[in-house]
Amino acid sequence: MQALVVYYSRTGHTRKVGEEIARELECDSEELVDTVDRPGPSGFISSGREGMQKSLTRLKPLQKDPSKYDIVIIGTPVWSLNMSSPTRTYMTENKDRFRKVAFFCTEGTLGEDTTFKDMAEVCGKKPEGTLAIKARDISQGSYLDKVKKFASGVCTLSAT
Repeated sequence: MQALVVYYSRTGHTRKVGEEIARELECDSEELVDTVDRPGPSGFISSGREGMQKSLTRLKPLQKDPSKYDIVIIGTPVWSLNMSSPTRTYMTENKDRFRKVAFFCTEGTLGEDTTFKDMAEVCGKKPEGTLAIKARDISQGSYLDKVKKFASGVCTLSAT
């Protein structure tokens, strides 16, 4: 099974989880790079607004072709109960190139249900698995067992 982990991370939380998933699966990964700078409190506010409005953005060119992989594992921070605009852009532009998908998100308190539902609708595919990680679990380092379980499940399910 050839897997690709793709993620967007404004603060580094989603990057941490994405890198750990890629390490567990020993697979390729790619971080989405937005052309919009989102630093500090004003970046937080504008990002939340974009999440609520289900906005798209402009990404820097990608290095990996998702059609070359059996499964693409897509990660996003939760912005106002929605996926991030960079993740939405990636999925909108590449949905016809995904064979199978799995999703993960990082969140402050809640939002994974609406985020995963929206991700499935945007790409038109049911995920092979989902993983939601709270920010406090990342800062405490208590997310690693969840990542291992998710990676193991996705690897098993997508091989069939």
